Amino acid sequence: MSLVTVTVLHYRPMARFRAFANMGRALLKPFKAEGLRFQKLLGSGINFGLVPNLSTYVFLGVWDSEQQANTFLQSPHFATLRRGTDQVGTLFLEPYHAHGLWDGVNPFTENSDGPTLRQRTANSEQPQADRRSPVADNSSPVAVLTRATIRTGALPDFWRHVPAARQRLLDHKDNLLFAIGVGERPITQQCTISVWRNRAAVEQFAYRQSGHKEVVRRTRDKRWYDEELFARFRVIRAEGFTFSL
Repeated sequence: MSLVTVTVLHYRPMARFRAFANMGRALLKPFKAEGLRFQKLLGSGINFGLVPNLSTYVFLGVWDSEQQANTFLQSPHFATLRRGTDQVGTLFLEPYHAHGLWDGVNPFTENSDGPTLRQRTANSEQPQADRRSPVADNSSPVAVLTRATIRTGALPDFWRHVPAARQRLLDHKDNLLFAIGVGERPITQQCTISVWRNRAAVEQFAYRQSGHKEVVRRTRDKRWYDEELFARFRVIRAEGFTFSL
């Protein structure tokens, strides 16, 4: 079973140029660490919008084991990414449901390589239960990740609906413990990471009262995305000032 870490790094004002430069370095020279199967360094947007938040970044890693993740997060290599921060927090997550693709693979499957783009059609024919790990119990916090590469022709329609999506999250703030909008590339590659009080809260937001189902239907009907991925995780633990779960 893979382990996923989501580390939120908040930088002091004088370190923001260094933080922005880290994005380029991560693309040119990704981290190398034992057990690190997939990684992304993601920038964030103010209020989930187009204006970049140059103070806040997210490092996402998929690991073979929790021990390997801990070793890396305490290493000098990761310390270079933490340099200049005033707040750092890490979520340790266990995926229990994931479908879709990120750069042609599903990084949250048990197979360390994930399904390839060529395998996607075959996998989609399998029952969903076959591709799930044990479901999180209803008393534990649940993390949700959605990401997509937005089709160029769909960009105006997509971004027009972002304020309403943000408001739907705020309407559930009693059950929403944390949320951030991040991305690999401005405008076209977007990702939302949220943490909910329990599985029932996620189900209520996704399927009952929020209008979220209608938005999902619109994305399919209007073909907003070239590639998309949706995943849910059991929160194993949270460390650092950023999270108070």
